[in-house]
Amino acid sequence: MEIRNATEEDLPSIIEIYNDSIPAGRSTADTQPITVTGRMEWFRQFDPKKRPIWVAVEDGRVVGCVYLSSFYAGRPAYDKTAEISTYIATSHQGKGLGTQLKQAMIEACPDLGVENLISMYFDHNDVTQRLNDKLGFEPAGHLSEIADVQGQKRGLMISILRIPKTK
Repeated sequence: MEIRNATEEDLPSIIEIYNDSIPAGRSTADTQPITVTGRMEWFRQFDPKKRPIWVAVEDGRVVGCVYLSSFYAGRPAYDKTAEISTYIATSHQGKGLGTQLKQAMIEACPDLGVENLISMYFDHNDVTQRLNDKLGFEPAGHLSEIADVQGQKRGLMISILRIPKTK
């Protein structure tokens, strides 16, 4: 398994993995598939030195991605805080790849200038909850019943991981 910076050529695979997560209603608030064209500008905003998007590649195929987004619309006071997002191909879920990707990004945070890592996820997403607990994230908030997911009211959990500064 290779983990590397994503390229524009990876975007169709990233979008396919993301779109595959929509029907389950656990990982995204999008309710309709997104397009590569519609996400091109989004993709171009990633910066490998500050807010990277990485892909996991196995046998030449993208099977997962993890990325950091600037928190609160990138306002300067929040520069040391980023949101982490992880998506895994259905064929590779439950095999530890999400843990591997998230852990690798956590380890890179000091070099990326990130001191506070935020994870936001639906309150019925117990997989992300367990992973965050395992990696040391702490609960920071719960916004109950703020989303309508497949006809069900769902809340948003917010957790935070404080990244130790390296010397």
